[in-house]
Amino acid sequence: MEYNELIADFAARHDIANLVSVDRAASLDIDGIIVTLVDNDGTLVMSAEIGEPPSDGGAAFADILLEANLQSGAYFAKAPENGPYLVVRRMSLAETDGAAFDSALESFVNTAEMWRRMLADFRPAVQAAMQAKAEEPEFGEKGFLHV
Repeated sequence: MEYNELIADFAARHDIANLVSVDRAASLDIDGIIVTLVDNDGTLVMSAEIGEPPSDGGAAFADILLEANLQSGAYFAKAPENGPYLVVRRMSLAETDGAAFDSALESFVNTAEMWRRMLADFRPAVQAAMQAKAEEPEFGEKGFLHV
């Protein structure tokens, strides 16, 4: 299916009057997740922000995302210059029809929502761990330094 045809078909089937594709790109707000759809020479690229990198524990969360790249149908990236984390999925337009697109879009939004929650939950967990470490005594009960 061609990109413009896919977007028009989706808009018609879901009664979305104002879904407009500009320069082979469109955006949808689905449950507060902004999904950007771009035609990249026959490949549909879906992307959505999942949140800003955490100021503490960012490397640990980045490792989690890198591992997830191997285990999901989507992959994760970070926008340049400390921008937000993104979840991205690519699909062949030639192999996609309306039903396949709907299914892929629903799965993609569910993935983005899950990772948004994980990132939101990660921040307090890191803060609690850092607080616990700060409260840990520097010297043991016999006066020895913990190492």
